[in-house]
Amino acid sequence: MKNEILHNLEELLEQSLSCTKGATIVQIITDYINETNQNYLSIGINNYLDDDEPIELNKLKENKELKESFQKALKLNLDENKILSNFKSDLINAFSEIKLKVQSEQKGIKNQVIFLEYDFQPIASIYGYGKGNYPILKSPKYLEIYPTEEIYINIEKIDYSLAWKDLISFNNVLEKFEINDYIIESDIYQALNNSFKFKTYILLHKAFDELGIKILDGIDIEKPVMIYGNEHDCEPINIYAFE
Repeated sequence: MKNEILHNLEELLEQSLSCTKGATIVQIITDYINETNQNYLSIGINNYLDDDEPIELNKLKENKELKESFQKALKLNLDENKILSNFKSDLINAFSEIKLKVQSEQKGIKNQVIFLEYDFQPIASIYGYGKGNYPILKSPKYLEIYPTEEIYINIEKIDYSLAWKDLISFNNVLEKFEINDYIIESDIYQALNNSFKFKTYILLHKAFDELGIKILDGIDIEKPVMIYGNEHDCEPINIYAFE
């Protein structure tokens, strides 16, 4: 199971990297302007290119700070050993807290699925639920049936900020020049974002693997324990499985 999960994550990472290979901020801006112009032309508006929006966006194509921050993010150059060490510490601290919660509440529910979910901030909260049918997914996908037996929720412990440092810096530059809305919906940006996400999940996979099932000592579990990662309200993907 865990080998299949790791293979799937590595495939997803490669697919994302192939979409960003050779990409430039000039390309993203040009694609946005061309697509927007075509949309306006389709409804009979033919003067979009004379508006302030495309004029200002074209000026940013040669902005050094914007280009450099994008290219740095594209490299996906992570301090993997430091990130892995941090993840292991975060997981140990999180499950120490979870054990105390589970043992004090005595809900009598076996834990079979764990979700690591992040939202606006690069910090994942941990949610644990009871038994169910939890598949191995080849790509992010909503589960057919979501668990209802809640054991623990919103244990906010896993810090992604070091892994996402260069992506966060690029996002800050986008905010600085107020062009978030023009960039983040592009296919290239989505692939860039996915590259960081899947690389993070690969490192989390390694963290769980090195820690072993002892990390769950003191928690009543049902094997296989499936671990998923997702953004809030978005499709999950498997990170690990304790078989």
